[in-house]
Amino acid sequence: MTNSSFETIYQALKERILKGTYSIKMRLPIEDDLITEFDSSRYAVRKAIKKLAEEGLVYSVKGRGVVLLEHTPQTQQFNLNLGELSGIRTTNPDRPFDYETDLVSFEQIIVDQALSQQTAFEVGIPVYAIQRVRSINGTRAVIDINYFNAQLIPGITPTIAKASIYNYIQKELKVKIAVVKRLLRVDSVKSVDTDNLALGINNCVGNMISIAFNDSGRQFEYTESHFIPNELVFTQLIRN
Repeated sequence: MTNSSFETIYQALKERILKGTYSIKMRLPIEDDLITEFDSSRYAVRKAIKKLAEEGLVYSVKGRGVVLLEHTPQTQQFNLNLGELSGIRTTNPDRPFDYETDLVSFEQIIVDQALSQQTAFEVGIPVYAIQRVRSINGTRAVIDINYFNAQLIPGITPTIAKASIYNYIQKELKVKIAVVKRLLRVDSVKSVDTDNLALGINNCVGNMISIAFNDSGRQFEYTESHFIPNELVFTQLIRN
């Protein structure tokens, strides 16, 4: 190839990533090798990699290069940029924000085919399956349905789950959380919602689905946060 544009480099690398060309090493070739291969500028290579990162396909790790994030048909639907999602807020900002967590269930299970289809975890791996209800101002408003890869995130206990799993991951395990992908949708109410949430007349729930990757590109979490649509909102800030 001669004087390849960043778009040509981006398209070529994306095709290789999706075909699994780099899956064994889980890394892209170094910049100098890509510059030589595509006969391009460093700027073009970096711009192509930046676009791949924005699509949730790769992540740059200082001293280790550009890491591929694990991808499956399930995880690829998450490549929607939601900007800076600042989290849960009550619909009335003047109300006090009293927040409590109730641990509904906690167990370690093995991923079967159905759960693999839902979460993108491989069949046969152990995961922590956790359900936690978030009560806001006394209203059971959110249920988090969490699955954590027990091989990558070992040692979670009910006490940790009731407090803060992410605090444990970052401070105790020293795991670097590289990327979190999110998908926001509206779902019909299921039994897990009617059993745990104060739905009132609602027959649907908001569902914020999150999958998280460490800095080796491995997916360690799949979470669904079901919330009452008329009680809570997720706010978003986008900078141009």
